[in-house]
Amino acid sequence: MVLVDRGTLLAATSNAQIFRSEDDGESWKPLPFPAQYRATLHSFVVDRQNPGVYFVGLSSDNPEYSGILRTSDSGDTWDRIPEPELRAVWAIAIWQQDSKVMAAGTEDGVFLTRDAGTTWVLVTPADAVELKPVVSLAIDPWESNILYAGTPHLAWKSVDGGSVWQSIHQGMLEDSDVFAILIDDQRRRRVFAATCGGIYRSLDGGAVWRKMIEAEGASFRTYHIAQDPAQPNVLLAGTTQGLVKSEDSGTTWRRVSEHSTHWIAFDTARPNRTYLATDEGLFRSDDGGESLRAINRGFTNRHLTSIAAVETSLYVTALSDRGRLVLRRPDSEFEWEEMTETALQASEPPEYKPLSKIPGLPRSFSEHIGIYDVVRAADGELLAATSRGLARSLDAGVTWKPVPGRLDGTTVSALCRHPTRPEVLFAALFGEIFRSRDHGRSWTPLTAGSEHPNDFVALLVLPGNPGRLIALSRSRGVYAMVLPPEWDD
Repeated sequence: MVLVDRGTLLAATSNAQIFRSEDDGESWKPLPFPAQYRATLHSFVVDRQNPGVYFVGLSSDNPEYSGILRTSDSGDTWDRIPEPELRAVWAIAIWQQDSKVMAAGTEDGVFLTRDAGTTWVLVTPADAVELKPVVSLAIDPWESNILYAGTPHLAWKSVDGGSVWQSIHQGMLEDSDVFAILIDDQRRRRVFAATCGGIYRSLDGGAVWRKMIEAEGASFRTYHIAQDPAQPNVLLAGTTQGLVKSEDSGTTWRRVSEHSTHWIAFDTARPNRTYLATDEGLFRSDDGGESLRAINRGFTNRHLTSIAAVETSLYVTALSDRGRLVLRRPDSEFEWEEMTETALQASEPPEYKPLSKIPGLPRSFSEHIGIYDVVRAADGELLAATSRGLARSLDAGVTWKPVPGRLDGTTVSALCRHPTRPEVLFAALFGEIFRSRDHGRSWTPLTAGSEHPNDFVALLVLPGNPGRLIALSRSRGVYAMVLPPEWDD
């Protein structure tokens, strides 16, 4: 997550989605990004000296979406930097004094440019196996020839613009993945490293490291470390078991949040305001990280698989590093809560089952066509959403025939029936949602447009609030629509 300007934030996800907020994170909208869902996003940086210029580091099997993508118009359009050697870019660093000077950490080592990305030079030896891949980078704020690089094989440093590199690991555990490097803004020789083995501090530019005593309850594995610009002795670091804080330049730490935190951004114009990117989404703090408030309206970084409703409560199943998660949100509340194991055992919400296993669907039918939903339409009729449009069965699923009309021949990814008006059905087709008022025989669009996600995987109408249609996007979260007023005509 990056603060662009007062009130304007950018957030990026590992599956290459980019979101923008213009109200301090209260709401988010997706930016068009050609590599979304096609690449893994590793790095996102903003050129502070040139408004509207951003750089994104990516890796992908498709060369078109691997390397660095750049925008000069605040994310409206993107172009790939035409450097064929920039493959699988894991880290990007911009020099504070002159943004024309940039470094890129890649699967092949460190590349350097001094002309804003027009030309790049590999500044690590091509045969230096231990300097590959480079997953974190930092450029000394005072001297652009001093570079720090983090790899899965400890940390490295160059003092001559990359001509010579030396391993800087004295005091650091062997084979420590160095996820982030921070150079103190006030003391140029004080450097911090966030690693899989914990937080390290060096007082002599990396010559010797000392491991800091970890915060009680937090993990060694530390993803990111950031310095408060208004209070230089205050540091925040993100670990797999929570956000940790130091108020004495890293000597002692305490855990202030249990959320697994991957990135931290300070608001330079508002003391104590901090933004966090976590496994549970985005959070904002107005007291230096001591308390957090979720800010995820319009944003999601979860992989969502199914949705269900009980009266006016919604349940969503998500996949995470911890396995399956079930989130619950009563219709009268704004935030989602994670269900505990005790609550799940007491009241497990319904789930969607793989439709190819539903009794009554012939094997020959499910083998040749992707089946996503089946609902009861008119008396004795079944309607199926498939990869070739809608299919109807008049004999309880023994035989099926395509349904002609505007949904024929293309993927219908979700289907549902209204709970109180059985003749009314809803279907999702890429980024559009259609409604039928005659048991699925004819369809009219309810929504269309580029702002809607193109991966709706489930639809439902809340039993306790039949005036609201709910749609689940696998990558962008849960959408709600108030059904139009002509409902009762």
